[in-house]
Amino acid sequence: MGQTPGAAIGPYEVLGELGRGTHGAVLRARDPATGEVIALKLLLRGRAAPDNARQRFAREARALERLRHPGIVSVRATGEAQGVPWIAMDLVDGVSLERRVSHGGPLPEAEAARVALGVARALAHAHGNEVLHRDVKPSNVLLDAAGEPRLGDFGLAKELDATGASLTRSGVLLGTPGYCAPEQTGSLPG
Repeated sequence: MGQTPGAAIGPYEVLGELGRGTHGAVLRARDPATGEVIALKLLLRGRAAPDNARQRFAREARALERLRHPGIVSVRATGEAQGVPWIAMDLVDGVSLERRVSHGGPLPEAEAARVALGVARALAHAHGNEVLHRDVKPSNVLLDAAGEPRLGDFGLAKELDATGASLTRSGVLLGTPGYCAPEQTGSLPG
């Protein structure tokens, strides 16, 4: 599938690549219907991707479709093109919290409190909709042009049913070790 500028993926025109991970890539793309520039997340290798990667990608798409909150990157559409699943999302014009801190140093207290409150509100919304993010870290918090936080990358999200029961396997450590809660890693003090 063409990921080069000018290529089409579903209804979107690829403008360039924003980032790449083990199983996915995020592209800058244009929606020809509106002219808007969006973020287009792809599952690389499509149907040939490992089962767990395909399941996580599908779970991320379902989770994002359930969540509508100003502090969460919004999904616009999902689909598949030539066997490659994609998620079209709002493009956050800004930088990750990780990049902001690594280039500008610690946030001033008032800004840190505002960002933390924004992320907490986004997480409360997700939890209220039975979605657990499970990988909250500075690289997954995007600061828009106004400095407002937007929580992204729900690739490790856990969906709960209406009773709060898990719809994913237990006993599996997911997330970024340096950012996991101690109870998740089994390393509680004492």
